[in-house]
Amino acid sequence: MNPLPYLAGLAARRAWAEREFARLHADLVEARLAARAREAERAARIRRWLLGGVPDRLGDRRRPARVAGPAPLCRRAAARSAHVP
Repeated sequence: MNPLPYLAGLAARRAWAEREFARLHADLVEARLAARAREAERAARIRRWLLGGVPDRLGDRRRPARVAGPAPLCRRAAARSAHVP
């Protein structure tokens, strides 16, 4: 039996496996970097939103702050909400 064709087949498969592993690893690293960039962009957008207020396109939808007042004709609610200096 001549082991040369067997060894050549193994070597070819090994070279293919190494190339395939390198390609898959590069895809994985690229996906991680893209995910990290997306997450950093999202965090920056949230930080700007929290520090700078609501953007104009959402500002129109904001409702004025509701002031909690006593329920009409409810003495208990009126007594609890009364501010005594």
